[in-house]
Amino acid sequence: MIKSKYRWDMPKADESESAKLAEKLGIDRLTAAVLAERGRASRELAEAFLVADESGLLDPFAMKDMKAAADRISRAVADGEFIRVYGDYDADGVTSTALMTRLLAKLGARYDYYIPHRSREGYGLNVGAIDSAAEAGVKLIVTVDNGISAVQQIAHAASLGIDVVVTDHHEPPETLPEAVALVNPKQKDCPYPFKGLCGAGVVFKLAHAMFGGPVPEFADLAAIGTIADLMPLEGENRIIAKLGLELMRREPVPGIAALAKVSGAKAEELSSGRIAFSLAPRLNAGGRLEHAGIAVKLLLAEEAEEAEEIAAELDRLNVERQELVERTTAEADAMWRAASAFPDGRPRKAIVLAKEGWNAGIAGLVASKLVERYYMPAIVLAWDETTGMCKGSARSIEGFDLFAALTACVDLMDHFGGHQAAAGMTLEAAKVEALGERLHGLAEERISEEDWQPKRRVDLKASIREATLAAIDGLSKLEPFGNGNPTPRVAILGAVAKESRTMGKEGKHLRVTFEQDGRTIEAVAFGMGEERVRLAEGVRYDLLGELNVNEWNGNRKVQMMLKDYRSDHLFVHDRRASGQSWTSAVDQLLAREGIAVGSNAADDSRTAGGEASFALLCATDEAYREAQERYGAHGVPIGLCADVSEPIEGMAGEIAATGEERQGSVRKCRHVALVGLPDDERGKAVLRRWLMSSPDLESATVLAFGESSVSSAPASSSEPGEFPERKHFAEIYSLCRTKVSWLDSPDGFLRESALNTGWPLATVRMMHDVFIELGFIAANGASRKFVANAPKRDLDQSARYRKARDGAAVEPAARGLSALSPEALKGWLEVCHASANR
Repeated sequence: MIKSKYRWDMPKADESESAKLAEKLGIDRLTAAVLAERGRASRELAEAFLVADESGLLDPFAMKDMKAAADRISRAVADGEFIRVYGDYDADGVTSTALMTRLLAKLGARYDYYIPHRSREGYGLNVGAIDSAAEAGVKLIVTVDNGISAVQQIAHAASLGIDVVVTDHHEPPETLPEAVALVNPKQKDCPYPFKGLCGAGVVFKLAHAMFGGPVPEFADLAAIGTIADLMPLEGENRIIAKLGLELMRREPVPGIAALAKVSGAKAEELSSGRIAFSLAPRLNAGGRLEHAGIAVKLLLAEEAEEAEEIAAELDRLNVERQELVERTTAEADAMWRAASAFPDGRPRKAIVLAKEGWNAGIAGLVASKLVERYYMPAIVLAWDETTGMCKGSARSIEGFDLFAALTACVDLMDHFGGHQAAAGMTLEAAKVEALGERLHGLAEERISEEDWQPKRRVDLKASIREATLAAIDGLSKLEPFGNGNPTPRVAILGAVAKESRTMGKEGKHLRVTFEQDGRTIEAVAFGMGEERVRLAEGVRYDLLGELNVNEWNGNRKVQMMLKDYRSDHLFVHDRRASGQSWTSAVDQLLAREGIAVGSNAADDSRTAGGEASFALLCATDEAYREAQERYGAHGVPIGLCADVSEPIEGMAGEIAATGEERQGSVRKCRHVALVGLPDDERGKAVLRRWLMSSPDLESATVLAFGESSVSSAPASSSEPGEFPERKHFAEIYSLCRTKVSWLDSPDGFLRESALNTGWPLATVRMMHDVFIELGFIAANGASRKFVANAPKRDLDQSARYRKARDGAAVEPAARGLSALSPEALKGWLEVCHASANR
């Protein structure tokens, strides 16, 4: 079995609801299925989602303190007071800052803006910046994307005669600052129905309030902030993103046009994906490496020439940022591998790393990469040895509320802020170890067993036949895609790999053609070049991915962006007749797993997660003893196919365990080498139980130990076990009647029948041959069709049946596995293992 990387959360919506919705709205089944799966099965909800225009924007005055904020800013404008916009250094912060300055400019205010330096000042309001504002004659500070937790700083501003209006969207603390107005929809007593706005989204609503209606020309920056800050693209955010993308494609301001150009995109083709992966990283680069003011300057630029110069500088900084992230991630990964367990051997359940010399500006990016690699909460901190302080960022996994967990660690930190999935913090270096231990305990307590495997929600199941250009055009109506409204994930079940080839530099990527019911689709798998051997031709897979259109030389063709896959297939490699010694073969197999026989590493067969990926299963005590002597010191799990309760003569300690205990240690391995095959019933029973209890197994390599006798007899006459009775033929006949028609393929209906009944593949094929001979199945080349109302005929009337039955009588049921033909042995191993995955 090839396990999927992710836990697939399959669709739960009623298919009849999807069909009704498709008919009512005149849309295709796939689009309707996605809407229904995402809770929009009614006509009203579906239409509201599809339309998503200005009419769906909410009353801004429903937000707590919105009127107070609008009144105070209006008074400052009327009285000519000097206003300072106090922003943040990430993409949401700079778009919020630029948007607020646009608003103040349109109101005719006296203003400037200020963004703190990430590494020197850190996030949010600080006393030094407030003192500077007082010296400059500022009478009103308007925060954007920060301020909700600045209790002491806002009190200090008040003492200097400066009023503060807070516009923010981060989680409010228990104690709130005493500002003139706190505009944040996440406040407990705020009645505003939509809580998912970003900082720029809150400013967009403030503009709505101050001008008495929506301000569409402000939607571009609000859309960038919404997408860049990973806000859910539903409700008002969907409307803002849709309006903003339409505006940017139609009339981009110079800064956005220049940023798109330097990113290799055309403004008229901007999408939520382009914003997230191309524009946002460049807007962030200034604040990460130098100062975020350069990004604000770009967004406010009025001339194309100036904008292009600034965009080029941001692009240069982004390249530098990418290189720095790569180096820091490698250092962090090495640190984690060395410290992933407590001194007593217990694995840590949360990553907390700090190092002098790291850049705090990229800590969140490095933490994200560690989460992606190890799938556990991660904190990455830059340690300043001169001050003894650490600043950094945290990222979480689904099912673990990071903000709540950090709140439980508040006594260890000087400052922190964020939300469920991401946060930033400052703390003393001396408290880093304690934070790691505290976070480990919280993760162990609050993360369920299933949440340790990443989950991917599947929106719909579809066949290759349904994956058409028209269907993809229909799905595009659900754009813009992003957090909260991801690109629809499609599961195609039971597709057979036909051909594959690697692509790109060093063959890092893969292109595979899959077939289902005579239709094919090409799948592109980025970063999966090394997995070509697992996506083998002729094997049946379940696929998870996203459908899109590949356009080349004016031709449009459907393709799937493959994200994950799985298969019940067991790869069996029978090398008994190779003439190679079993130890030489095992040495080669271990080398493929990165295990060098003769090295000093005692656990080099282990994966990063601590589990072995390769194991040996021996048929005899002699093979077991030799395997232990040669490979035991390398941490390779070694099992024995024997139900013995006495220790092996001459062996002691851990080796002197029962056969059941020995074979149990290798159950979670992906690859196993069978050193010899058991010929006695007890040994076969142990092997069968092991195969049935090893769902993670992908491949089994059969090696000869001692004398090998590989049978060349036809598979149908060499299968172990009893010959099927008439009731078993009736069971297969019933499956054929239900299927009606199919293609004769070993990985198709034949295998499905074998898995459903437990009979070896070759035996099922023999039964089909009997039915063909009796006229119960019509055969035309590879096509098979059940013949309804066929004349009744007895099985004995089939020569194929009589020959197979008589041959089975000659072959004793207890025949040893070592004498089986490669095909028969493969069938036996596959059927036993398939039982583990039913």
